[in-house]
Amino acid sequence: MKTRDSFTQAKEQLDSLPDETSLAILHPDFHGQHRLFGPALRQSDRPIVFMATPAPKLTFAQWVSHLKSAYESQLKASIPDLPTDPKSAAATLASAISSHGNILTIIDAYDIAPQPEATTFVAAFVSALPAGSRVIIGGREMPMDLLKHDTLKGRTALVPVNPDKMMLDYAQSIDKTVLEVRALGPGRVLINGRLIEHWDGVLPRTLFFYFVDRGMTTRDEIFQTFWPTLSTREATNVFHVTKRKISEILGTDLTVYWSGFYRISPELELNYDVVKFAEAIQNAAIADDSEAIDLLQNAIELYHGPFLSTMDQEWVINRRNELAMSYAEALAGLARVYRNQDVPLNALGYFLRAAATSPQREDLARAIMELYRGLGKPREALETYERLEHELKRTLDVAPAPQTTELADEIRGML
Repeated sequence: MKTRDSFTQAKEQLDSLPDETSLAILHPDFHGQHRLFGPALRQSDRPIVFMATPAPKLTFAQWVSHLKSAYESQLKASIPDLPTDPKSAAATLASAISSHGNILTIIDAYDIAPQPEATTFVAAFVSALPAGSRVIIGGREMPMDLLKHDTLKGRTALVPVNPDKMMLDYAQSIDKTVLEVRALGPGRVLINGRLIEHWDGVLPRTLFFYFVDRGMTTRDEIFQTFWPTLSTREATNVFHVTKRKISEILGTDLTVYWSGFYRISPELELNYDVVKFAEAIQNAAIADDSEAIDLLQNAIELYHGPFLSTMDQEWVINRRNELAMSYAEALAGLARVYRNQDVPLNALGYFLRAAATSPQREDLARAIMELYRGLGKPREALETYERLEHELKRTLDVAPAPQTTELADEIRGML
């Protein structure tokens, strides 16, 4: 049973944009941006111009000169020199290419284009293009100035949008402050699309993630986790100073205190990848095969790496181990679905990934051995057994269970 992958969903969203959408911005967290460029560049019903910002720290004059050259070479057109003022340059370029019809313009690596001049230019350029023309922008950072630009309201779309995959629609007006937290990996935080890069030390960042991961916690739990050796008075002072720093960094309060608990402020719209990851795995357990595949693939895509991999506090390590086990179970769950559907190569691939995460799990090793046996690869099956045997001896000083050993003996008989 075939399910739509992230790229297919993104392409469908891009293809279905209405004509009045003059500016499409590819979501920086979508890692298939360049794959999306391919189908767009193969369109035959309109002229297409592609330009990738060649290097960071270009002046605006250099950047717009590269864009002008792209139009000249790809449209086989002669374009007059562009003014140095961004708005005037945009008007001149739009006028020069207007006779070529509804042009599709793709600008890659926009995040290293010179700002704020590039924003002023693109907004004016898009506004000056004839109806039906479109500009697609790709890059590694969210161009919030473009998304919120007054002249582009109602004409801009973010693609793809999928809240379940932590790709939020910042092109739409949202009443609350949007807090986007990615803890699966090194740790990344955005507030209203703005990346938080400076935390004023390790402690504010660590306490921030603790609050978000717990959702609701008491002062005693916080003190025991962070300052178990300090007196209550000393811990209280450090806590309030740190909590105030977090508010200053975010520009808003992260928590409220109510009935003895610190909770995430109701003024925030929190999008937390760990919550979405856990919910996808839980929902997959009661879903049919088709839905389970989508849910488990989503959970696997959300797992960008071990929980807060740049931190080493005890609570982080414990949570990291717990979530790594959930990740292995998501991989194994998807493998079991494919095995049940008699798609052995897919099943084998996901079982192997699960075993790499949890090398001591004998159930995974046995599933891999059985699949290798069914595929006529007994040597690979026995290599799996030998890896398991070595891992159990090294870490637990035990031997594989009789059930696993018997399976290995059966497979040896095939050689």
